[in-house]
Amino acid sequence: MDNRFYFGFNTSEERKKRRKAELYSMSEQVSTFFWDEAPQHGLEMREGQQDMSFEIVDALINDQHFAIEAGVGIGKSFGYLVPVLLYSKRMNKPVIIATSTIALQEQLWRDVHAVMPLLGLNRDVILAKGQTHYLCNKRADEYMCDPKADPPDALKEGIKQKYEERKDFPEVLPQGVWDKVNVQRFSMKNCGSCEKKCKYYKVRAALKYTEGVVLCNQDFLTQHLMKLRRGQDGLINAAADLLVVDEAHNLDDKVRSATTERFGQGMLFGMIKSAFYELRSSDQSSVSGEKREAESAIIAFYNCLKAQVQKQINEAEQDMRYADRFFFDQNGSAVELLTEMNAAIHNLSSSIQIYSSMDFRNNRSFAASDDLDAVSESLSELLDRIDDMLIWIEQRGSNTELVYCPKNTREIVSRLYFNGDERTILTSATLTNATSGSLEEQYSYFISNTGFPVGERGCLSEPKPSPYPYDEHAMIYYCDDLPHPTKEHEAFIEKGVERLLEILNISNGKALVLFTAKTDMEEVYSILSEKNLPYKILMQQPGSSQDKVLNEFKEDTNSVLLGTGAYWEGISIEGKSLSNVIIFRLPFPVPDPIIEYKCSVAKDALMDVRVPEMIIKLKQGIGRLIRNFTDTGIVCIIDRRLRDEPPERYHDITWDSLPIKNRTSSLDELRKFYEGLPSAKE
Repeated sequence: MDNRFYFGFNTSEERKKRRKAELYSMSEQVSTFFWDEAPQHGLEMREGQQDMSFEIVDALINDQHFAIEAGVGIGKSFGYLVPVLLYSKRMNKPVIIATSTIALQEQLWRDVHAVMPLLGLNRDVILAKGQTHYLCNKRADEYMCDPKADPPDALKEGIKQKYEERKDFPEVLPQGVWDKVNVQRFSMKNCGSCEKKCKYYKVRAALKYTEGVVLCNQDFLTQHLMKLRRGQDGLINAAADLLVVDEAHNLDDKVRSATTERFGQGMLFGMIKSAFYELRSSDQSSVSGEKREAESAIIAFYNCLKAQVQKQINEAEQDMRYADRFFFDQNGSAVELLTEMNAAIHNLSSSIQIYSSMDFRNNRSFAASDDLDAVSESLSELLDRIDDMLIWIEQRGSNTELVYCPKNTREIVSRLYFNGDERTILTSATLTNATSGSLEEQYSYFISNTGFPVGERGCLSEPKPSPYPYDEHAMIYYCDDLPHPTKEHEAFIEKGVERLLEILNISNGKALVLFTAKTDMEEVYSILSEKNLPYKILMQQPGSSQDKVLNEFKEDTNSVLLGTGAYWEGISIEGKSLSNVIIFRLPFPVPDPIIEYKCSVAKDALMDVRVPEMIIKLKQGIGRLIRNFTDTGIVCIIDRRLRDEPPERYHDITWDSLPIKNRTSSLDELRKFYEGLPSAKE
């Protein structure tokens, strides 16, 4: 008799025994696969990959959460897919794999379908992208019928061809147009009329009942777990008790993002306008006075925020023009104006809700009215819990946003990912911030951010270093003679560009230049564009234009691409002959409310938090260059703060943490090394 289906004595202890027996049996199957079957399929034997799989099974047997840094080239996807897919089959339960980039989601789709035949499995696989990747038929119909709209041919043709996802439409379709027709406010209740023709609806429905593999982003998984912890139905089959978080170095940021609210002046005006026009024209005049009061209060509050931003820029010791976030000063009139704004929005929302409740027209949507009511509730919660909230200001061009989230992100991550019935596997190529000391010390920054449990409930793995011959194939060039990048910013940009051109002359282009500030990137691009260079200079673009730039970069061998943000880790440049990764200014974050709060919680010096972030970012940048055993090239850091004399106090720990030990501050030595590489002779 198959013990998996025998429930004569179905006590908790009996279930634990059967589970452990299944896991031990699964352990033997994992061993057989890697030692006997994988070589027969022509798979390369990778010790780190095998060890990773065995350690995951051990953690499951011991009922532990598991975290592992698996360097580039380990094959971490196959390393966790083998035990995870076998677990799904043996336990007959769904498993969830969450990433932070759409590129890895799509790569995992291919990997899962490559691994399953080797294991003799056939599990359902659902690729659940974020909702904005899907076409909303209702919004598309409204846009196409709007007499004021001018739908481009690319959209018309795509709808005619019944395309359902952004990737199906041509690249020339403007992102601004796509944002008018994609899914924005999904709910199973409100979207029921589109059940048969909406792909996203079908995906969301399938997630509730699947017993296979779910590939989603970390934001979606976080929302699922938040619902479960509140006692609600989750977004995915609640039977899923094994989670994998890939690119786990982003987890605390993703959880913070999922619990973050942001409101800009234009956004609030738009919501008020939409809610107002949901009312019958005869009812609009009844709330027009409250509408004006709300708009006036909004203007007053956001003028106060703009004044705070300008004050911080003027008074900062370093150049705050390059900051993404600014502090929210609760002193003065800011909180009073926020309270008045919330009261005015609440009064308007309440009146709109009253009139809309008396409107019994069929098929009438009041989504905007509901959204405005949700804004009022959120702002009320902010004011009630203001001491427990982390509040800051973000400047996006000429627009200013109020942004806030709970301070205790670490506690939220811990509650969601480590305190339920699920067991979580976390992996990334960049989880550690040191190469020596105990495992807790090596993973200290990750543990501090996520609350990962150590001891009986959690297992930290020995980091699996990349097998690639970094020092034979790569060299790091660092500067020791440039102006300080923040204290002498204008001089740094001028001299930094001169050094950048000297480096590009060595590699004849073929470079990805990574920036820590968008303003730096735009300034350098402007300077380079005016020069008559023998290679094309490209710059990161927003939305769908990004794909066009990336394709141009891949197709032009000697082209140079300038990027920031996700370009440190999240873009695919497969097929590009890349010889040079240039880091323009060390990735030290500028003054930032979130970084400052991490420091106050940890009671550490500011540098003790900023240095681990810098190290992890540098490791990500290096990983853009060396992706396989044949890749060669140079990594260049245009910043003097890693110079040897006089050394900064973080000098040794930073250099010790980077995988490339071969380094120089001499351009002549760099040129000699580069010209000796096989790729330079092709």
